[in-house]
Amino acid sequence: MSMSLLRALVLLAPASATLAATAATPQGDDNDHGWHEVATLPMTWVSSMSFASGKIGFAASGAGQVLKTTDRGRTWTPALDLTYPYYWFAVQALNENDIVAAGSIDDTSGHVEGIVRWSHDGGTTWSDDLVLSNQGYPFLQSIHFWDASVGFGVGLGSPNVEFRTTTGGLTLTDWTVGALDPNGSWFGAQVSALPNGHVRLSGITYCTSLDFAATFDCRPSIDAVFDGVTFFIDDDNGWVAGGGGIGVPVGSPPQFEGWLHRTTDGGTTWSDRVLDGPWPIRSIVFINRHDGWAVGGGGSFGGMYVTHDGGKHWNVEFDAGFGPQTCATSEYQIYCAGYDDNATTHIYARDYDDIMAGKFD
Repeated sequence: MSMSLLRALVLLAPASATLAATAATPQGDDNDHGWHEVATLPMTWVSSMSFASGKIGFAASGAGQVLKTTDRGRTWTPALDLTYPYYWFAVQALNENDIVAAGSIDDTSGHVEGIVRWSHDGGTTWSDDLVLSNQGYPFLQSIHFWDASVGFGVGLGSPNVEFRTTTGGLTLTDWTVGALDPNGSWFGAQVSALPNGHVRLSGITYCTSLDFAATFDCRPSIDAVFDGVTFFIDDDNGWVAGGGGIGVPVGSPPQFEGWLHRTTDGGTTWSDRVLDGPWPIRSIVFINRHDGWAVGGGGSFGGMYVTHDGGKHWNVEFDAGFGPQTCATSEYQIYCAGYDDNATTHIYARDYDDIMAGKFD
């Protein structure tokens, strides 16, 4: 969804829309693919989720909200409830108390500010805005902290920018800003950051850092078109993906495509497309080197692909009828969320303890 369309939908939302995020549906019946809907959230655009424990999680919504669940995703209530021109695109729960949200203030005059806010009491209260940049970068789209001191965020712009801290990121003076790749114009929202400080991210270019995002080496995208989704399970095994409306003449119906590549040597070499289908891929999650999901789509189409051989082969596991945008795991559960054409977020979940028990690696 474009920023202009998102802004228009938020402005058209009724005043009571901020309360609608508490609505939820019961868990669905068991089925052969395992996925069931745990919540529907009207007038929300969830683009990021992070779970602090099996029960407690947070979600960033483009409608100016950070949502919280305390019952494994069944119900969600606003922990941070702001209105236009606030947009939240990323959230990370470092633990049940310390939560960081990233996004932008973007008004109709075109003035943009990339911002973060902190909560240290589980979302009950929040800091004031930390305006990391007002240089015209559309928004701060991803955030990651390894611990209470070291973290970084990626701003979407041309050139793209990185915000980094080694002193906690609680004040403006804690952050530094710089061009991540002067030759790149954007990166996707899903960034891979391993516990050892090795970072990979992709978009128009593909970049790697081996020093906790202090410096990056970049090259052209893995796919000849572009990428945007990056996930590494360790320093050898990783995947990139992307997709969108490809090669469509102006005025013609959109033709969507999604793809995925894999590496088993840390990105030295990459496969050809091992997945090439009609759903643009928006998120990748692997639970070991063999078993993983690639999800995506948009509006009224999309769903979940699954692999059990490290991404060599993929099958449709669930045709969801909407486009999942983000996934998170917690205590043998995988959660995926995305929004449909009616600005309603759907959150689906499935167990994977049976996979781990049978194929643990």
